Amino acid sequence: MIKSIILISLYIFISVRVVPAQGIVIDHTCTDVSQIPADVIDDIQENIKWHYAHTSHGTQINCGLESLEVIDSSLQMEWEHNYLPDVENSLCIFDGQENFTYITPEGYWREDGWQWTQDVLNHNPEINVSMWLWCTQMNYYDSAHVQIYLDSIASFEAMYPDVTFIYATGTAEAWGSSGYNRYLRNEMIRRYCIDNNKILFDFADIDCWYNGEQNSIVYEGETIPVEHQAYYGEDCGHTNELSTIQKAKAAWWMMARLRGWDSNSISLSLKVNLEGPFKDSDMTTNLNSYGLLPLSQPYDTLPWNYTGGEMVLEITNENIVDWLLVELRDAPDSASATSATIIDRQVAFLLNNGEIISINNSPLNFNIQISNKLFVVVRHRNHLGIMSAFPVSESGGLFIYDFTTDANKVYGGNNGCKELSPGIWGMIGGDGDSNGEINISDIITSWAPQTGKKGYLSGDFDFEGQVNNNDKDDIWLENIGVVEQVPD
Repeated sequence: MIKSIILISLYIFISVRVVPAQGIVIDHTCTDVSQIPADVIDDIQENIKWHYAHTSHGTQINCGLESLEVIDSSLQMEWEHNYLPDVENSLCIFDGQENFTYITPEGYWREDGWQWTQDVLNHNPEINVSMWLWCTQMNYYDSAHVQIYLDSIASFEAMYPDVTFIYATGTAEAWGSSGYNRYLRNEMIRRYCIDNNKILFDFADIDCWYNGEQNSIVYEGETIPVEHQAYYGEDCGHTNELSTIQKAKAAWWMMARLRGWDSNSISLSLKVNLEGPFKDSDMTTNLNSYGLLPLSQPYDTLPWNYTGGEMVLEITNENIVDWLLVELRDAPDSASATSATIIDRQVAFLLNNGEIISINNSPLNFNIQISNKLFVVVRHRNHLGIMSAFPVSESGGLFIYDFTTDANKVYGGNNGCKELSPGIWGMIGGDGDSNGEINISDIITSWAPQTGKKGYLSGDFDFEGQVNNNDKDDIWLENIGVVEQVPD
C-alpha cells in the first residue's frame, strides 16, 4: 500500500554517552585522520573531555598532538598538567593526576593510585574518557600483574559508568627475552579486550608498523613484532616525531569512534518539519519543556518493531521536539525503494529548527555500504511517514537532504507532505494509530480514549501535552483521508 507523507527536517541530537555494543581496537590501521569528517572533529572538540595519565612513553601522544596541530589546523587540542582546560573548538585533556604528572601504575590503578584517579574524576565530572598508558612494565610483568591491571580498569568502569575507560598495550621496543615477555603480556590484554568488548588503544601494534610493513624478530623460533626502525629516535618519549604523529592520529581516530563514527559509516544531515508542533517558522518544544518526552525510544512496538534499545539518562537539550525513526533504503530509483530495500534504521531526536541529531549528541551516522542509491524515510509516531523523492546526495563526506524546502523533495509530492507556511513543508499530522492513513480509526482508537488526559500521548496531535478538541479540529480533521506515500 502507498501511504501519505509529510515533510520533516532531519538531523538528530541526544545528550548522553553511548557505550559501544562491540569493542573497538585502535591499531596501525587507524591513522588516516583525513577520513574523519570535519563535523566529527568538531563534535569531538565539543564533547570529549579526556583524562590522560602516563609516564615518559605516554608523552609521545602529547607531542604528536602538538605536531598535528601544525600540520592540520582543524585538529586543535589543549592539554594541561593537573587540571582540565576549557578551550572552545579544542579537544581538552587533563594530563596526569591532580598533584603530579609522571603516572606509574601506583599512580593510577594500583595502591594509592586508585584514590588519585577517583579524585580527578570526582572533581571533574565533565571528564568522559580516561586512559592510562604503560612505560616498560610489560618487559617484566607476569600474567598476574596484567590481570590486576585488567581487573582494576574493569572496576573503574563499574564505578564510573558515564566514563569510557581506555585499555592499552605497552611499547614494543624490547627485544630478546624481555621482548618476548612484553609480547605475551600485550597479547593477554588484546585477547581480554576483544573477548569483553572493551576499547583498546594498541600502542604496541602502532609501534611495529610503518608504510604497510611490520617489523619483527625471531625469538626461540617464534616471530615477535618489534618497534619499526623508521621510528628510532629520541625526539620525544623515546621515539622520533614520525612515531609520535602516528600515535596522535590514532588518538583522534579513537575519539571519532567513541563519538559513533566509523570509517565505513556515512554521516547524514537531514531536515524535516512536523505539522503538529509547527508554528510560523519552526516547531515548539512543549513536550520537552513539560518533561513529557520519554527517556527510552518509543518505536519498539507495532507497527515499527524497532529493536534498538536506545535510551538517554536525561534530555538536556532544550531544543529537542521529539523522537523520530530514520530508515535507509538502497535502491536504483525511488519507485524501487520498497521495504525490501531497507538496509538500516536508527532512532534520533528532532530539533525545533528541523534538524535531526543522534543520541550521542553528534551527527547521524550509519555503518552501511550503498550498492545503488540512498533513499531516506523518516517516521514519527503520529505523523505520516515520508521518503526522499530523489537519492540523497553526498558532499564533502556528508549526505544532505532537506525535506522542508519543496513538496517535490518528498516522494508523492503534495500527496506526501503539506505546506505549513509559505515555502515551508512538513510531515502530515493526525495519524494517531500509526497505520499510514488518517481516518476515523485515529479518533476511535487514539484521540477519544485519551481526551482530557495529559502526557506523551498519540492523540496529542499538536504537541501541547494534552489531548483535546484542538488536536481533532486543527490537525486530524484538516487531513482526514490522506494516505502515506512511502512505498511498501
